[in-house]
Amino acid sequence: MKISNKLKKIRSLMKNLSIDCYLIPHSDEFSNEFLPPYSRRLEWISNFTGSAGDIIITNKKAYLFVDGRYTIQASQEVDSNNYQILNYKDKTVLDLLSNIIKNKNVIGFDGNIEKFKKIKIFQKKLGKDIKLKPVKSNLIDLIWKNRPKKLISSPFKLPLNFHGEEKSLKIKKIIRYIETSKKDSCILTSCDTICWLFNIRAQDLEYSPLIMAKSIIHRDGSCFIFSDQKTLKNETLNSKIKIIYKPLHHFDSHFNEYKDSIGSYLCAPNDTSFNVVMLIKEIGAKVIFKDNIVDILKAKKNTTEENGMRNAHIRDGVALTKFIYWIKNTKNNSQTEISASNYLDKLRSKNENFFSLSFPTIAGSGPNGAIVHYRASNKTNRKLKKDDLFLVDSGAQYFDGTTDVTRTIAFSKVTYEQKKMYTLVLKGHIAVALSTFNEKESGKTLDRHARKFLKKEKLNFDHGTGHGVGSFLNVHESPPSISPLSKHKFKKGMIVSNEPGFYKKNKYGIRIENLVLTRKKQSRLYFETLTVAPLEPKLIDFKLLTSIEKKWLKNYHSKVYKSVASFLNNKEKMWLQNEISSLTV
Repeated sequence: MKISNKLKKIRSLMKNLSIDCYLIPHSDEFSNEFLPPYSRRLEWISNFTGSAGDIIITNKKAYLFVDGRYTIQASQEVDSNNYQILNYKDKTVLDLLSNIIKNKNVIGFDGNIEKFKKIKIFQKKLGKDIKLKPVKSNLIDLIWKNRPKKLISSPFKLPLNFHGEEKSLKIKKIIRYIETSKKDSCILTSCDTICWLFNIRAQDLEYSPLIMAKSIIHRDGSCFIFSDQKTLKNETLNSKIKIIYKPLHHFDSHFNEYKDSIGSYLCAPNDTSFNVVMLIKEIGAKVIFKDNIVDILKAKKNTTEENGMRNAHIRDGVALTKFIYWIKNTKNNSQTEISASNYLDKLRSKNENFFSLSFPTIAGSGPNGAIVHYRASNKTNRKLKKDDLFLVDSGAQYFDGTTDVTRTIAFSKVTYEQKKMYTLVLKGHIAVALSTFNEKESGKTLDRHARKFLKKEKLNFDHGTGHGVGSFLNVHESPPSISPLSKHKFKKGMIVSNEPGFYKKNKYGIRIENLVLTRKKQSRLYFETLTVAPLEPKLIDFKLLTSIEKKWLKNYHSKVYKSVASFLNNKEKMWLQNEISSLTV
């Protein structure tokens, strides 16, 4: 079905429901970033394949909102005859709604997906004359013929040697939190929090080892997991803690079942859907919005998780180092973005404890490297050219950790501009890596370190500098981050990416990404770099580096060699020695 026809059908349904605008977020009822095929509604209605976005459909127009990572990609994937593409930075969803609405307009949305907090903000800003109307059935689902079926995998329990803390101890922390908050229950609707808390994983999603589930934990120690999985059985952990599994469709009715004994529910404002909040209010219970305590506990890795991440990064670094050697020394001149990414994916898949990729490998050559979250297709696939920069952003899920790393590769001579830009990005990367800070600071300060060298040249990059990373969980994990919008404070054990970049549209892209672990010495926090893979010597202008930056570069590559050399063959090892020698000028 053509996009124009899909929009026509949606507008027909809108007319029948007396809706003037319809909201479509890139999300699902579990707040996932990587969506299962049956939930990729925004992609189906627009052809946009990015992992973040919002759509507004009105009676006459349709708008797609994306952030700076996806502006180029959206312009390539989405027909401008059907959609006007907007950058959140230039105009927010709320700004647009304020401009297009008139008195007594009705805005429709799926209350199972849209978050209560977002809808309430809209209502407050748009005024009482505007009606926000939850629809009973998602409008896209009503017209999506041959919609993919829901995949139900077999969940499994993660062994102690990979997670380091029994679920009974984790659950006790949540119960104490509920008691301290003087509330009755805590609701979890994000899958990674449930997987972490109960030490379970699954294959419901392509790049995240998550079980599609929701959970409610009561103060009396009864824990309910609502999922369509059938292999998990009820457990009694001790006299107080019991885990009861129920079908997913029992989640809504649970509130009515417990209306006489449960008077208040703790909910995460950014995860809880509109419909869940309304269900709680309908039975007369209270909704208390507080940051998800599980998110905070999950982000602070324990010793087992820290060591697991270190080990996973060594294996991952070996695969990436072998790949860089191969791509630089292969005599076959017919390599493409797709063949190269396939080769890297295959190397990773042979690693011990490999489970899956952590996201689709980004392999952008030349102008495609300027598309921040580019994904090669048969239509866009480019042959690798000696004069092009090659940006490769990739990672994997291992039972003992999650990886995410970006390297920008040069094959032959580079321009003065490319060398300068790479070096400015490298200086920002090193500035973050060498940062020390206290526990009262968020990622805002660190983000300024990453951008300051580019900004001196009146340049910048249109994405955050770093995101949190889970331990065999989501590759993008909240709450830690490094960006101008960062609010949460760093704590010991948190892992984030360090990935400044520079992108010249239609020319090339540069990004350097390592994962770093937050450590503490006395009262100060600092970073330990986990990623071990060589940087690109051809792209570094050593004249622009300070002695401190050169020392970091030397120490880092000494660590790279010690970590991966024993796993390389003689040719690979000799090549790595030569690369490193040219990096320690």
